[in-house]
Amino acid sequence: MNQNFNQLQVRFPGLGCWLFVLGAAWLIGAIGLSGIIKSIFVLVLFIFLAPVLAFLALQFWIKRNLITGNCPVCEQPLTSLKGLQTPCPKCGTEVSATREGFVRFATDGVIDVQVVDVRSGRESLADGNFLETDATTIDVEVQQLPDADR
Repeated sequence: MNQNFNQLQVRFPGLGCWLFVLGAAWLIGAIGLSGIIKSIFVLVLFIFLAPVLAFLALQFWIKRNLITGNCPVCEQPLTSLKGLQTPCPKCGTEVSATREGFVRFATDGVIDVQVVDVRSGRESLADGNFLETDATTIDVEVQQLPDADR
């Protein structure tokens, strides 16, 4: 007897159509036809303007955060977002993009040594005189980089 009870089904064909008509009539009565048309117009306007505004906002953000410059070691042209650390594709030096350009990124305790080209012999000065230089003199600047976590 329980088997027959589980198979009992009640069907109302076309009930969904009538519920939609009743819901639409209630909505028109509650809001009014002009309110519905205005709402649809605002929705369509938002659908068309949202991608345009998002595109303009993305362009503004990229202009503020995209850094272009040269690698401080090998002068390879680089492009990156501000605040990111990336290796130079040419020399492999780890560089960090800042507002001023690219700087070498070093871990704690690394000492940065900047090599200076030293020429020996006679160098001509702007006033036409010559400057004698000693081949044994080497000018080296040593600078300790700040810690990486600062």
